[in-house]
Amino acid sequence: MKHKLTSNLSLKLLSLVFAFLIWLLVMNIDNPIVPKLFKDVKIQVINADSVTEIDKVFDIVSEETVVLKVTERRNIVQGLTSDDFTVVADMESLNDMDSVPLTVTCRNSAVTWDEIEIAPASMKVKLEQKKESEFVVNVSTTGGKPSTGFEVGKTEVVQGKTVQIAGPESMIDRIGQVVAYISVGGLKTDQRLTVKLTVIDKFGESFTDAQMSRLQIKDSEGVLIADNTVMVDVSLWRVANSIPLEVKVTGTPADGYYYSGVSTVPETVSLVGTEEAIKEIQGKLVIKNPVSVEGATSDVSMDIDLTETLADNDELRLAADSDPTITVTAKIEKTGDQTLTIPLSNLEIQNRPANMSLTFSPADEITVIVHANNESDTIQVSDIKASIDLAACAKAGTYEIPVVIELPKGYKLVSEVKLVVTAEEQLQENNDEDAGE
Repeated sequence: MKHKLTSNLSLKLLSLVFAFLIWLLVMNIDNPIVPKLFKDVKIQVINADSVTEIDKVFDIVSEETVVLKVTERRNIVQGLTSDDFTVVADMESLNDMDSVPLTVTCRNSAVTWDEIEIAPASMKVKLEQKKESEFVVNVSTTGGKPSTGFEVGKTEVVQGKTVQIAGPESMIDRIGQVVAYISVGGLKTDQRLTVKLTVIDKFGESFTDAQMSRLQIKDSEGVLIADNTVMVDVSLWRVANSIPLEVKVTGTPADGYYYSGVSTVPETVSLVGTEEAIKEIQGKLVIKNPVSVEGATSDVSMDIDLTETLADNDELRLAADSDPTITVTAKIEKTGDQTLTIPLSNLEIQNRPANMSLTFSPADEITVIVHANNESDTIQVSDIKASIDLAACAKAGTYEIPVVIELPKGYKLVSEVKLVVTAEEQLQENNDEDAGE
């Protein structure tokens, strides 16, 4: 047996080496060693207290993520993600160059430290004076709208309207605003929501998780806020649509003229408020700003901002996306004059062209101003006969056509009445097959 084992030993060793080379060749072909990059791997800071004093803190002045290059077998690197790596900056290793060496470990034990390259290899920090400032917490709604018929009325941060934030002086000086984003989509009742505060810099960028971890956020009484979260009370208000507007008119027009009424554009508005506030206005919104017609000889128009009217009631406001500006017109007419509106359906149409589509402007009614010889007389719409001749509309185009107004004896027309008519040829719906039939 000993002779069999030791005979041709060199040949056996050569066979073993040859077999290993073949195995190595196969492995390098089927499962080669390849590099793979992992970007934006976050740095974890430990032992931060070791380099700070009671009134000193550190700020990271380099990037807070690194790029890793792993060189290993293809089947191993293909199964790795950025979450498999832990990059640590141990503040106890801070050197005289204000730099902290970075170490990296991989969850997969098949990957060793010498197979990982890290860039940059260190984290630059700066020791700073600690600073504390007070900021207002702004509540911003996200996630759609509440249920139909409701809007967010009031929001209130339970911990108070302001927070105190302490941290590196350079970071505190960069803070632009503090926001509590609340999701109100589909809300049907008042709610108390727990939300995380977001700190936004003066350029509109949100602070990263790493930056937030270096801040201490306290409520208005100086109590540290756990996990940077606050509670926000959300009150829903009811939407009241089609609320008419009431305008007060003061003064007296010039001699020979009189005030005949007031109109607003729009005629109604949509309000949002508590049940009590909506009930209090009794179905109409009385405009605070009066319109003066003192000495007027023509219509008086003015734009009014409803914000001033609603300013006295903090439980009532315009619905979202409503324009706060309305146009108010006080009608002034000459004594003996009378303004009437006649529906287009009352017009006698003459010579309407066939096969033409006509569009009228105005589309609903015309305004007729008449003067009575006897100022005490009044006239009704039924007393007026109006007609229009559309012969000119036989060809496509836009026409300004006078309306013929016939008035009873004792009245005359103050100004000419016209209609703008757009004529277009009607599309022929019959096709060749229909024509053949």
